[in-house]
Amino acid sequence: MAQLKTVSWTNEDPAVARTQSVGFAVSRVQTIDVTAGGSWMWVYGMPNGYYITMSSGNVTTSNGWTPLSQEALFGAPITGVTLAADTIFTCSYLDQFDLAVGDTIKVTDIADDQTGTTLNGTYTVKSFTSSAITCEEDTSSGYSAWVSGGFASQVSNAAGVPYPVANVAVEGGTIGTGMVGGNASDMVAVFEGENVVV
Repeated sequence: MAQLKTVSWTNEDPAVARTQSVGFAVSRVQTIDVTAGGSWMWVYGMPNGYYITMSSGNVTTSNGWTPLSQEALFGAPITGVTLAADTIFTCSYLDQFDLAVGDTIKVTDIADDQTGTTLNGTYTVKSFTSSAITCEEDTSSGYSAWVSGGFASQVSNAAGVPYPVANVAVEGGTIGTGMVGGNASDMVAVFEGENVVV
């Protein structure tokens, strides 16, 4: 018997690429758009990002499945910072964290230009998307400019209850916009693993 996992979700509107952790290295993934119809597949041996449209058999060379295997992910990697009255941290893999408005996050390991107060510290989540966290703290003046790096990690919820430290690393991959289905569609994905389960 092979490793197998089925995942369902409802797409955002507009639909965006989706990073999915399944807990094993994937040898085949098939996505199905339950709302609008359509099915797409990637099979081990195909280049990363490729996929097949099941109804036509056409192979597309971009925006398909890209395998991903991380050893550890304890905080969302920061890819940019907007210094403003409400500070914005642009991050990768935010969909792996269960953020909520009012959460306290700790920002660490930012390399800045050392012209002012460091951006490393604690912040309160005002809002968030799949790629950015907007915080209540004002960094519009007196703060150093972000140069590179950094991580945003959850510390506590709005009531002050600490979050446990958790490794949310992905063992799976990214379903590109070619395979993710339609805007606001209900989706199902079936993942098969490389290793046999005995």
